[in-house]
Amino acid sequence: MRYFAMIDGQRQGPFELEDLAKAGVDPDTYVWCKGMEDWQKAGDVADICRHFRRTVYDRTHGTPIGTPASTMEESQTTAPAADDPYADMPLRYRDMVRRSGQEAHMPPEEEADINRSPANTVFLSFMLMLFCFPITGAVALYYSFQARRCWTESLRSQSKSNKELYDDKERERLRRNAHDYDRQARMWIGISFFLGMIFYAFMGHKFS
Repeated sequence: MRYFAMIDGQRQGPFELEDLAKAGVDPDTYVWCKGMEDWQKAGDVADICRHFRRTVYDRTHGTPIGTPASTMEESQTTAPAADDPYADMPLRYRDMVRRSGQEAHMPPEEEADINRSPANTVFLSFMLMLFCFPITGAVALYYSFQARRCWTESLRSQSKSNKELYDDKERERLRRNAHDYDRQARMWIGISFFLGMIFYAFMGHKFS
């Protein structure tokens, strides 16, 4: 996936994920790629955060199996000696990676089968917003809608003018985003249910 970036007030790119840091993109830089509805901060784009998590993981867990011996020796001589696993990452990216929810010493998260449709949690989120805890229920509803929107968009093959809308990589990105939104929705559903039970227990105790 190739991204455009707003750098110094001008649109530049497109850049591959590996080239974003070199181009001067930081977590607050607005980026856009085909399939996105609008420009977003780099720190809010799941694919960019995932790329830097994997970069940190590779740097802190040695050379992958199958790497030639010469390459392994070179990586050992150039590896940073600092205890901080983020030490050799550009400073502007460290907070973004930490905020992404994956510490450098943890293995990459097990990815869901992106070819399987995520569960439709819109109705459940709506009911929790009405009857449990409105604020967190609304957050869950938002993520539920986003998950369905991304999944539905990934199934579209042609536009009204019979032009191909997305290539395979773009469809994969949309489906991956759908599952990311679905995980967020399920997390906020759990929070809403938990807070709702606390609220009703408190009210029951207060008026009993």
